[in-house]
This record gives sequence, structure tokens and C-alpha cells, in this order.
Amino acid sequence: MDSRNPLSMIAIVLALAGPGALAQETGAADKWQSVAKTDNQEAFVNGSSIATVGEQIEARVKQNFALPQPSAKKGKTYLSSRTTYRFDCAQRRMAMKEVRTYAGSDLQGEPVQKATSSDKNLQWLDAPDSTVFGELLDHVCGASPGG
Repeated sequence: MDSRNPLSMIAIVLALAGPGALAQETGAADKWQSVAKTDNQEAFVNGSSIATVGEQIEARVKQNFALPQPSAKKGKTYLSSRTTYRFDCAQRRMAMKEVRTYAGSDLQGEPVQKATSSDKNLQWLDAPDSTVFGELLDHVCGASPGG
């Protein structure tokens, strides 16, 4: 599996989103299933969050990183993120809808940054096979209603 940091493009989106971006808090009842693991990170999907939105699938993803990741906020780093992604199963691509990063693993510690994207401003990224994004897409698209 490709171990490149799949959030590198999201760091740019975070920088552009500004301080007014909002994201939902993590609920205590969230159940996370490990879907992809590399030497650098592990990605989990909250199965109860998978939903159809138009012709796409939406799901919440938690990622834990082995090493601190650079934040768009100068001098800050994070070890975990919770992201709502939109998945286009037919075209094997995904886009970040909202993201929140945390100083500690498993969404613990100080919130470091947050951002959202409107539906018309989604920035789509390819989700090739044998990558973290590809594994997430395969899981979410296979688990979705009618998928």
C-alpha cells in the first residue's frame, strides 16, 4: 500500500478555509473500523456515518499518524484527524467535505485546525488501488446502500 500522506492536499485546503470553518464534534457513540494501515498512518471508517448524498457517498474517517503532521497553522502539528469525505465510487475519487485535526492520537488533545468545503467547491482527489484513499473508497463504496 502506498504510504504517502494522503492529507497533503488537504493542508492546502485548510490554509484556504480560514478561521470561520466549522465541523461537528465527535460523538461518544462513534464506532471506528480500521480500513487501511501503513507504516505512517492508520485510517478508520465510522460505519454508521456512511450515507448516500445525491449520487455520491459520504462517510467520516479517522486517521492516526505515526509522526506529527504539519498544520496549516504555523508551528502547530497534529497526530490525528477526523474528516468527512465525499466518495465518487464510479470515478474512484474522493473529496474532503470537512476536517478537524487534533494534537493527540485518536482525536484526543487540543483541536489544532478545522475546515469545511461547500459542495460546489469540493476538490476531488484520485483514490488509486493499494493506497490509503483507495482502501477507504473500496470500503465505503462496498458498504454503502446499493454499493
